[in-house]
Amino acid sequence: MQNITGVRVVSAAATVAALVFGVRGLVGSLPFAFGLPQSVLLAATVIGGLAGVVVLIAAVRARDRRALAIAVSVLAFALAWGVPGPVGSALYFVAQAALVAFGLLTVWTAHGAQRTLGWIVTVAAALWFVVGVLTQTVPPLSTSQEFLVVVYAIPGLLQAVAYLAAAVLVAVPLLRTLGAGAGRLWDSAEVR
Repeated sequence: MQNITGVRVVSAAATVAALVFGVRGLVGSLPFAFGLPQSVLLAATVIGGLAGVVVLIAAVRARDRRALAIAVSVLAFALAWGVPGPVGSALYFVAQAALVAFGLLTVWTAHGAQRTLGWIVTVAAALWFVVGVLTQTVPPLSTSQEFLVVVYAIPGLLQAVAYLAAAVLVAVPLLRTLGAGAGRLWDSAEVR
């Protein structure tokens, strides 16, 4: 993308989408959040999905593979929430695989802290997939309530880590703008 405003808009949309699903993973893994109204979760999912559509359109136009990967991930996750059965499960796997792809593309193209965050996204999304499959296929070792709460909270926590790290990565154009503004403010300050 050549237009800096367009880059910022797409970055903001990707950040919103990643934050929505990161927070959803965190909320879903906390035992006290079971009373959260479904309407709130539905509204957040719709907002994240719409932000994903914005990112998808921009990614296809710009031929940006990283943006395409995060867009596919959030769109698949948004659609999976409303589709029951094997199709919904397949969409969850697509969301996880696209998030792994986003992390790997970041690792291959970025340096420094962004590369580290790319590894965090990759590992957390891959573990989210593995632990999710294990919790659905392997019977738990214990049936105590405390053990089950911990076991079934792990996929949500891994989802939160993966999407929140991805949110930081896609927010870089916004953060650069804030950093430049703070630098100009600091340079113009008379008291130092």
